Amino acid sequence: MTGDERFRPQDRIRKRSEYQAIYEKARRVPSRSFVLFVLPNTQRRPRLGITVTRKIGGAVQRNRAKRLLREIFRRHKSQFQDVDIVVNGRMSLPAADYHRLESEFLGCLGPWLKTA
Repeated sequence: MTGDERFRPQDRIRKRSEYQAIYEKARRVPSRSFVLFVLPNTQRRPRLGITVTRKIGGAVQRNRAKRLLREIFRRHKSQFQDVDIVVNGRMSLPAADYHRLESEFLGCLGPWLKTA
């Protein structure tokens, strides 16, 4: 694994104030498994935040869902513009197949992918 492929602390949205600012100002992109909130940032890197409530399922299901989303982000973060992405999970998220989630995630983020 190269240094660019790791999911470092700098790649995460951590503070409540950052989440609140993103929810207020970001563009909302709904999909079948999640709702994305996307906001351009000045961090010079894409960042990810994930929220999955107990309505989704138990701890095992919630953690699996978050792991899948982090992995998709980690593998494709070099393709994204400098944006903050917050993912709010929906009920169908834990049962989703990795490849379907990946195509859904990338499809929703199409406008924020870097052009060649």
